[in-house]
Amino acid sequence: MKQATKPRLLILTSSFPAGPDDETCGYVRQFARHLATEFKVTVLAPPDVHARVLRSEPYALVRSSPLLPARFNSFRSATDLNHLREAGVLTKLAAAVAMVAFLAKAARLAWRADVICSHWLLPSGLIGALLSKLFGKPHVAVEHSGALHLLARLRGGKRLARFIVAGSHRVVVVSEDLRRKLIALCPAAKDKCVVMPMGVEMKPRALEAQAGRLRHILFIGRLARIKGADVLIDALRDGPGARLIVAGDGPERNALERLAAERGIKVEFLGHVNAARRDALLAACDVVVIPSRVLDDRSEGMPVVCLEAMAAGRAIIASRSGGLAEIIRDTHNGLLFEPGDARMLAEKLRRLLNDAPLRARLGQNGMRTAAEYAWPRAAAAYARLINESLDQHAIHTNTRADAERAAC
Repeated sequence: MKQATKPRLLILTSSFPAGPDDETCGYVRQFARHLATEFKVTVLAPPDVHARVLRSEPYALVRSSPLLPARFNSFRSATDLNHLREAGVLTKLAAAVAMVAFLAKAARLAWRADVICSHWLLPSGLIGALLSKLFGKPHVAVEHSGALHLLARLRGGKRLARFIVAGSHRVVVVSEDLRRKLIALCPAAKDKCVVMPMGVEMKPRALEAQAGRLRHILFIGRLARIKGADVLIDALRDGPGARLIVAGDGPERNALERLAAERGIKVEFLGHVNAARRDALLAACDVVVIPSRVLDDRSEGMPVVCLEAMAAGRAIIASRSGGLAEIIRDTHNGLLFEPGDARMLAEKLRRLLNDAPLRARLGQNGMRTAAEYAWPRAAAAYARLINESLDQHAIHTNTRADAERAAC
């Protein structure tokens, strides 16, 4: 679709980095950056007490008003909404107030937009579908995992899923596993759902670590149960003589520190790391482990760290869960183990840490895999999908107008 000016794209997201050094859901920021070459992009995100102005970005970032004091607001950029199911009434009410403010801001921005793209089906996808119906704007929804799990467990979740699907030109999921789950929840999604992972920035390949030094195992991710860092610590109990570095923070950090102390494991907890530190850690490690578990039938979509480690040429060991099992071919571009099986993970670690040629081969093949998901290629695919929604919307609008004129 060719226009004299760029189409105006509104991106709705429930999570976004607080500043240039924050990597919380940084792939949404990369999504906005790369799509800004073809669209005039505005991003709407929830409030964040740590938010800083992002200068020199090719998109406009708007944050909704919190309405309530920050300590009462549970709808924030760095918060997983799955916790709201077990939250108290007041917490749920506070979140609802914040979401109403988000909806109000989204409505004002959507009125001026040509097309809407939402990240996560709740609440952004629901709001995008509603605004699509109200203002007649095409809508593309993108799901990464958490909101789909929430819809599957939520009372009335199936009805909400049907509404979101009906109000979307396409629903994008980042793995085939999520596609199956969405169709099981809402069969009408079958003809609208497409699998398109997020992209990755390709980095120069790191050199193999020096021989003779203690091997470094790297975990990068939020310290939450679904990420499975405790499985990795248990796998090192009988240890392959390696040092574990944990980059990330979250509600399970204290429990993980206690577990490591009980097991006598050499672990360095770094907390949150920025992009530069993450790249340095990937360059210095020998193995990246992604031990995601299946939790209450919930699995991760496509952990971005998997593609980041591949792009850096690092050997990967990952659990056979969610999107990980779709991108990793065992012994070709990584090693797989059964989710939650610490003993099997320990065996894979011993094998990989003692076999430098295997690490090199997995790293090289991983780089080839990552290149297939490089951001320029991934963004071009998303741009085509969004432009297709604009074209289909224009055809539908013109056809309806012609029919109305003929009826007169």
